[in-house]
Amino acid sequence: MNNVRTVIQSFLDMPTMGKIFHRPVSENFQIFHKSEKNVLFLFITDLVDSLEYISPILDNTIIKFNELFPNPTDVSNPDDKKREFVDFLREQQHQMHSKIVIIGPTSSGKSYLFNMIKSDQVRQIMNFAKASVITIDNLKFDLWDFELKDNFSLLWSKFIQGSDLVVLLFDLSSYHIRVIEHFLNLQKQESKFSKLLILGNNRDKINKKDLKIVKNALNISDIEEISLVEKGVREKIKLLIARTLNLKKLLPHHFIELFNEAESVENGGNLILAIAKYKELIKISNNYQDFTYISTLKAKVEKIQEEIDEQSELRKQIESKKKFEMPGKIQFTQRVQVQPLPSSKSQIKPPPIEVPKATIKASRTPVVKQETEDLLLFSESDASETVDIDKEDITLHIDEVIPEEKRPTLEQSESESKKNYPKMLQEMIELSGSTLSINLCSQLITELQKTLARPLTDEDLEAAANFFVKHDSL
Repeated sequence: MNNVRTVIQSFLDMPTMGKIFHRPVSENFQIFHKSEKNVLFLFITDLVDSLEYISPILDNTIIKFNELFPNPTDVSNPDDKKREFVDFLREQQHQMHSKIVIIGPTSSGKSYLFNMIKSDQVRQIMNFAKASVITIDNLKFDLWDFELKDNFSLLWSKFIQGSDLVVLLFDLSSYHIRVIEHFLNLQKQESKFSKLLILGNNRDKINKKDLKIVKNALNISDIEEISLVEKGVREKIKLLIARTLNLKKLLPHHFIELFNEAESVENGGNLILAIAKYKELIKISNNYQDFTYISTLKAKVEKIQEEIDEQSELRKQIESKKKFEMPGKIQFTQRVQVQPLPSSKSQIKPPPIEVPKATIKASRTPVVKQETEDLLLFSESDASETVDIDKEDITLHIDEVIPEEKRPTLEQSESESKKNYPKMLQEMIELSGSTLSINLCSQLITELQKTLARPLTDEDLEAAANFFVKHDSL
């Protein structure tokens, strides 16, 4: 391919329209190319084909291409038009009548092999040969068989001429070195540019030691050992022919379906799965040496990966904005007057608490029976007036609320005295999504105990925690 690029580069730089150019590029291959409408059409063939033979096939290909693809870049799209063009190219390949001949000594199994691998009707070639068609991976080749029972007939030369592949078949269990060498020389003289496949028949009739003697006697190492009567030999021989001709394997029949499925997944928004499916298609294309779709598939993978990276970066930016922000400061400066809570039997309605407008108000809802939920230090309506709040500055001047000499003695049971109220309050606050140091929790517990003038309950702690979290989130 490097030689091909070197040869055609000047024609790409300065196209010459309307003329077919021809040039060998290696010991085994040659190129034919023609430029039209800013597109260069290139055929690579073996050295058997002539310019007169290739010219009409190349012209027909150009006409078909222009008919299907007015915009030449559309040829990269995997659609029905592309499949139609590929089928057309296969038909053109058949029109080239690539030739495979079977040669070898008489009674070696040539006609048996011919009838085994042919895939079409037989036609007669004068009075010395017959021909048919063999299909390998949707490619068609003319298959020839020599009918005369003469190893040294002069017609062998005419039979071999123009061949793309020569299959030499002989019997491993019964052969003559001079006869086999005669056929090897015919191939070199009459079809020196053709490929050669040597098949040794009746492998089941000799042992490994005899096989080694045969290879040494013929000085040939690349003999394919077969038995024409064994199971699966037909497909084995077709695979050997394809390998000798360096034929490219066809993509699986469901490749287009897999491609459409990957596009559907991409359009559905599942980008990770779409990338996986496109990479699997790239792997298949590489395995089958089909580079038609690889550039398209790689471009899709790169595009989707960019979208995934952009989405990932956007999520990181959103998450970074969700950091916890410390609330403003809360400070109590107004003296608050609170009367002792009535006993459970009394129904005394406490007087309202007066708080300046500029500060957060403390109020207690009048009730018939005191409940933990009624012990609110602040009303909800005052939350909107809060500014510069900092939970570390929360202070309650309890000395000014209840004088020391008027405070009731707090009596706790043994079980209550063992409870770690500050720790319990801190855990309740953290479970609600906020935080408060253990020291401040201890201070608030102390003030709450003095305010309530009775042993604390879990409901008291829960109410205090909910109240703190509510004001902390404002």
